[in-house]
Amino acid sequence: MERKRFPSVPCPIARSLDVLGDWWTQLILRECLYGVSRFDEFQEWLGIGRNILTKRLALLVEQGVLEKHEYAAGRHDYRLTEKGYDTTKVLLATMTFGERWSFEEGREPVIVYDRRTGRRVRALVVDAETGEPIEPRNLFAGPGPSFPASTSAKRARFAEYYARNEPSSEHKG
Repeated sequence: MERKRFPSVPCPIARSLDVLGDWWTQLILRECLYGVSRFDEFQEWLGIGRNILTKRLALLVEQGVLEKHEYAAGRHDYRLTEKGYDTTKVLLATMTFGERWSFEEGREPVIVYDRRTGRRVRALVVDAETGEPIEPRNLFAGPGPSFPASTSAKRARFAEYYARNEPSSEHKG
């Protein structure tokens, strides 16, 4: 079954799912993060069919997440691009979630370490502006510059944003 694509949906989550939205893709990227780069290695570690792996690798190359490099005549490896390294940040956040909710403390099957310091690292989603951890309960969404122009659609979709950002009727006139 072919999955739905979201190339024109005005949502960064939906468009990200075009790249990351299937579990094989995420597991391939996980293997790249762990240092796997060759087709046979992906197949061995994932137990994935050749046809599925071929399609997913081609999509990741097409999307600019991986680069394909020839290392021997007719043999290729796959390396993360800058876009690919950005995708692994999502996986690391997913890993932190899995550690917390799927394994007992101290029973994690895989631990990630900083290459420079050798110390264990865990992902934390922070605000790029302040560096403070993001608390989803404290968030609300609003329209960005490329959200479709229909004011009624914006108002319905982002009611809290408009309630917070419009002058109250008490201050009018």
